[in-house]
Amino acid sequence: AAATERKHLESLISQCEPVCSQASNELESAQSEREAISERIRSAAQPIFSGFCQQLGIESLEVFENQLLPATEAADERRLQFTTQLSRLNSQLEFEKQQLEQATAKLNKLLETLESDRRLLAGLGSDMGREQHEMTGLVAQIATLRTELADLKSKYGDATESVHSARHDLEQGQKEVDAISKELLAKTTDLERAVAEKAAVLRRCKIEDIPLPLVSGSLQALALEAGNGASIGSQLAESYMSQLSLGDATQSSTISLEDTDDIVADYSTLPQHAKSGLPAAVDQKFVEDISRLSTEIDALNPNPHARERLEAARTRLNEIEFEHNAARQEAKDAKSTFQTVRKRRHDLFMRCYNHLSTAIDHAYKALTQSPLFPLGGTAYLALEDPDSPYLAGVKYHAMPPLKRFRDMDQLSGGEKTVAALALLFSLQTFRPAPFFVLDEVDAALDLANVAKLANYLREHARSLADNEGPEDGAETATAEDAGASPYSLRQSARIRKTTNEEMSGSAMAQPVTHASTDFQFIVISLKQALFERAHSLVGIYRDQMQNSSQVLTMDLEQYPV
Repeated sequence: AAATERKHLESLISQCEPVCSQASNELESAQSEREAISERIRSAAQPIFSGFCQQLGIESLEVFENQLLPATEAADERRLQFTTQLSRLNSQLEFEKQQLEQATAKLNKLLETLESDRRLLAGLGSDMGREQHEMTGLVAQIATLRTELADLKSKYGDATESVHSARHDLEQGQKEVDAISKELLAKTTDLERAVAEKAAVLRRCKIEDIPLPLVSGSLQALALEAGNGASIGSQLAESYMSQLSLGDATQSSTISLEDTDDIVADYSTLPQHAKSGLPAAVDQKFVEDISRLSTEIDALNPNPHARERLEAARTRLNEIEFEHNAARQEAKDAKSTFQTVRKRRHDLFMRCYNHLSTAIDHAYKALTQSPLFPLGGTAYLALEDPDSPYLAGVKYHAMPPLKRFRDMDQLSGGEKTVAALALLFSLQTFRPAPFFVLDEVDAALDLANVAKLANYLREHARSLADNEGPEDGAETATAEDAGASPYSLRQSARIRKTTNEEMSGSAMAQPVTHASTDFQFIVISLKQALFERAHSLVGIYRDQMQNSSQVLTMDLEQYPV
């Protein structure tokens, strides 16, 4: 490609050389012809102006022209300056006259406006007098209205206090009514429950032909089903609430009672402890006696189907126990599998995290150390949730040399770039990739940090470059330099370090360190400090003859620094 370009340029030069030679010859011929014509003119003019030259006492006409020409040119120049100055003064005079006319017209207009404003001011003065008189009357009316407003406010305050007091009394009365209503509802509920229990006992006695001593009424007149009418408690509650709503305490209502209200039991035959004891204790004793007697009755009348029911219950119990045990085993297996997967996930995550938390500090120190700061900066990772780290985030903190701790968002663009590169290189040590493509990652870096980055990349690619030789260069940098030549040169840089172990599955599963990681970099850069440290360059230029792009490669290892 370079030979083709050179031949193209040589052909252009060979085409231009005859044209340049011909032009030079023509120029020399024209100059010679001019000198000959000038000499003939001087020879012809010398006899004609000889007498004129003797009168003036000059040697020749050329001397006269050389003496007279400067004076004539000076006079013409002074005449031109005078004419120019005169024209400028006339223009200035004309401009000043126009300005004077405009100022005079403006002054007359302002005088007319002033006279009109004076007449208007006089009219406004008379109007202001009338307005002031009306304003005085309005002020008096406002004072009267303010006095009336103060009186009304005083009356309104008194009325407001009265309303507040009445409202407070109403709220207190409402609270008392609510309390009484709640108490009434509770009593009503108790009454309904007692009436229902009484009716149930009387109906059971009638159904089972249990003799019950009565003072009045008869069980024969008692219906076996409960009536559809309203209960006593509900009727009492409705009657009381209607009295409260109508405000008539003496109002009465007719309440329809159930048939059980006509039946009164005779309690004279009860033992003394049942009459004098507590109702709850008495009820509990009767319940125990009834339960004991029911058990004895059931023992005297055995159930012939009890054995079949027992066998069915045992069969059902065995089935339920089998299903329960199977469900428990499935739950146990699922829990064991879940714990295994969870532990494996936690171990994989923590193995990667523990490796990166150590490798990222080494990478960041290598990218930030310098002769002034040999220790470099500090970078570390922090888990937001140590118990379940894969469910939360990981915080990344980086502190450049001699700078205090701050959030990553507050770092400059170059500091963020260095921190990101450190994280990228540390990830490479855990899961090596075959190569990297870095597209202008040095855009936000200054020359010092670009040099540090280039040294870091070259250091981790140097061992493979030494082993493979110049033809398999491990490092390639690319850049664009439009000002270097009329051609568009794009240089690509590649830093390569690759091993067979890294590409195998076992190597991908185990974390590695920088010392054992072989990988390559393809870097696109505009910084000379980066791609001049590459092992090899790849340049792209435009071929004028073929009107297409061509590629050039250069092995920089042949030119040691």
